[in-house]
Amino acid sequence: MSTHEPTTSPTLELELVLVRENLSSFVRRQARDAALRLGFSYEACPDAPSTYQQLRGAYTESTESGTPLLISNLFCDDSIYLTPEDNIRFRFWHDTSHIKLGVSFALEDEMELALWHLDQLERAGYPPTSLPWKVFHADLVGQIQLMALIGRFPINQRRFVTECMEYGFDTGLLEEIRRIPEPEAPTQSRSDTLVTS
Repeated sequence: MSTHEPTTSPTLELELVLVRENLSSFVRRQARDAALRLGFSYEACPDAPSTYQQLRGAYTESTESGTPLLISNLFCDDSIYLTPEDNIRFRFWHDTSHIKLGVSFALEDEMELALWHLDQLERAGYPPTSLPWKVFHADLVGQIQLMALIGRFPINQRRFVTECMEYGFDTGLLEEIRRIPEPEAPTQSRSDTLVTS
């Protein structure tokens, strides 16, 4: 049972639209720069690599042949970005950063990668006191904490992050923990893999 009724203020709603624009522009640049640096881009599909070992193999193949890296296009409709394509761009940057930094899909490695992503956002001009940084933090770190605590991702990422901004990170996390998925609605829960955002 939720402790709060949805009461997002119009001011916060407008601020979050602007934040989504800023973060979408940021991940577009990151994905573009990664593709230029690596010599390959991405292709969105539902059956992309879902384990670290599969990702390493696909990354090696893309590096050697220049073919696009397959990136999951599942569960992209309710992200913090403006479009599902922006979420896929983030995933491309995220997945290639796994290989760049040599970090696996284990939760502690996902946390290391999330902190690295946050550092890149800060270097782009968004300090930890800024709303874009707080939204990105809630999205990245919040998902990792949910996986660690209850073994699933947020049912609706945008709603989860909005609640974190409206009520505070801890309360937003608790709201999502208490939310019960509808039986017919698929959730993103996997024990050995993690696809954030």
